[in-house]
Amino acid sequence: MTLTEEVANLLVSLDVGTYHADGTPGGTIYLTALPPRPDVALAVALYGGGSEASVLHPYDEPRVQVRTRGTAEDVRTGERLAQDAYDALHGLGMRTMPGGTWLQLAVGLQSGPAYMGRDDSGRHEWTVNVRIEVQRSTPNRTG
Repeated sequence: MTLTEEVANLLVSLDVGTYHADGTPGGTIYLTALPPRPDVALAVALYGGGSEASVLHPYDEPRVQVRTRGTAEDVRTGERLAQDAYDALHGLGMRTMPGGTWLQLAVGLQSGPAYMGRDDSGRHEWTVNVRIEVQRSTPNRTG
């Protein structure tokens, strides 16, 4: 399971939305990019940044972005979803994520959701950026 999938499944376990691992329609959580439908949805993506990875210890600090989208008619729908994601993740830690990765801590990189504007269909979008501190063994780092 990829780290993006683990975060998506973590958000499901925290009651932020639904995710269909097989890609079938009907969920509200997607990997990397938002599809054209549904209107109210979020996407989980990894992005650049973070500190240099250790070559000795299986510890990383990747950055995760949760991008939410609401309706064109009500800016609050996307903001509520973004706030739900922020509230669920910020300060969360000391637990094993759904794919077996140890989550030491998740820290919001802003003090809440950031408004991104409207998409091509006029729907309001928001982002939440989080640094996650994880322990993941790799062939060269077993610490």
